[in-house]
Amino acid sequence: MTNSRAIIISFAMAALAIALVYFYIDQREKTLLDLAGVVPVVVATQNIEEMTMVDKIMVRIDHLPKKYLQPGVMQELDLVVGKIASVPVKAGEQVLDTKLLDPGSKTGLAYKITPGMRAMTIPVSDVHGVARLIQPGNRVDILSSVDYGTGDREEREVKTVLQDVLVLATGKNITNDVPMEMVKDPVTGEVRKVNLSKDTNFATVTVEVDPIQGQTLTYLMTAGEGILFLSLRNPDDRSRYNLFTTDLDRVLGSRSVKGRREQVRAQNGPRWLEIRSSTISPGF
Repeated sequence: MTNSRAIIISFAMAALAIALVYFYIDQREKTLLDLAGVVPVVVATQNIEEMTMVDKIMVRIDHLPKKYLQPGVMQELDLVVGKIASVPVKAGEQVLDTKLLDPGSKTGLAYKITPGMRAMTIPVSDVHGVARLIQPGNRVDILSSVDYGTGDREEREVKTVLQDVLVLATGKNITNDVPMEMVKDPVTGEVRKVNLSKDTNFATVTVEVDPIQGQTLTYLMTAGEGILFLSLRNPDDRSRYNLFTTDLDRVLGSRSVKGRREQVRAQNGPRWLEIRSSTISPGF
């Protein structure tokens, strides 16, 4: 009786072990088959720059094993096209939901302004705006020619009004924004997409200033000729200088005819009397 019970228990234990092994193998097989199965994945067909709107030619559907999928990968083109790339995406890279933004107020100019600062727009031309080679994100100095005095006593001085100023936008091209605009052709009526980042026909530059600097720029743009000049800086150069203004004397210098005349006058002192013919008259 004892031997029979031991045999039954042994068979039961063996059956249980076989069942557990079979269950384990079955689960592993399902897991491996699941990992080996391919699923659709959205990948970039080309390098997508930051703050660029994704269109159909920039992405495609690939099929990859599930084990190679990155967290948050997009699997449908319709969910990607029309979104904004918040960071650069390399060609062949999987497109993740964490790298996309919806177009809206978060990609507009207002959210690019530092709290406490203001955006001011300045009219520019080829001469006043560094041949329109300035781009959003550059830093510039702002200069102005100021006339004062009246009549024969009118004078002019040139002053560097602001230094190390951030450029927020050139025309409609905003820093870290979607550099695209939909334009309707007036002849054909066709709507086409224009890349604003390559636009050099802008007539304004928008800069970031504090409220007091904004008042200064407004005064200069509304007083007299109101012309401002921009000088472009190296992006790594954040230096500032305590500059003198420039007038006629500083431009011509002491070695000019005007400068030598003034030196002679200073050496000789004032001439209180000057003899002309037989008449004595006061002179300077």
